[in-house]
Amino acid sequence: MEALYSLCDRFSEFSVSSQWRSLLDLYLLIEKETTSFQQTYGVACPPGCGTCCEHFVPELTELEASMIGAYLLFVKQDPSVLARLDAYEASSGTCPLYNPDSPYHCTVYPVRGMICRLFGACPSEDKFGNPIFRKCKYNTDVQSPVLLDAKDFGTGAAVVTTMRKLSVQFSALEPLAATLPIADAVMRSLSRLQFIAAHMGSDSHDDDNGGSDPLVPTPTPLAS
Repeated sequence: MEALYSLCDRFSEFSVSSQWRSLLDLYLLIEKETTSFQQTYGVACPPGCGTCCEHFVPELTELEASMIGAYLLFVKQDPSVLARLDAYEASSGTCPLYNPDSPYHCTVYPVRGMICRLFGACPSEDKFGNPIFRKCKYNTDVQSPVLLDAKDFGTGAAVVTTMRKLSVQFSALEPLAATLPIADAVMRSLSRLQFIAAHMGSDSHDDDNGGSDPLVPTPTPLAS
């Protein structure tokens, strides 16, 4: 996360910087809550499983896509991922940012979208308002009941309430935001980010060596 917050600082003259920072702050809170839920109820994806990514194409808001685009361009800096996005065929039914040949699978894991963060990692409610956990159908390792035990209703309901509050905070970042399939959303964000980066380059100043200030930050690419 440090490289991502540094990126926010780098783009501080643009409004998107504060939006990224708010989104990252929210992601940290969500990570804390989903981890707590998983530990409390023994919920975890099987090691190395990426089945959900193979059969699902997530949709993202503009802000989520912008954060992913910034990560790809300025932090990860892996041309193969950008090429995969550019050549993506929607009919494949697989997330374009999923890499079956990598043990990490998700190529943008630190900035993955909300739907990916919450899937299989938090409870929701049934029609009666009771806390319910809908486990992934491929996760045969999870023994938790679909409906949380009555003795856990207090804890489960508290988690549902917390996640509802976090969802409201997420919605407040982009009121009435529309979503697009991940490839379309990220490709659109890449074009806008490249425009911003070009503007930054035009305002560059000389560095200590008499050259130009780098157009974009170039930290060591992160493993994902």
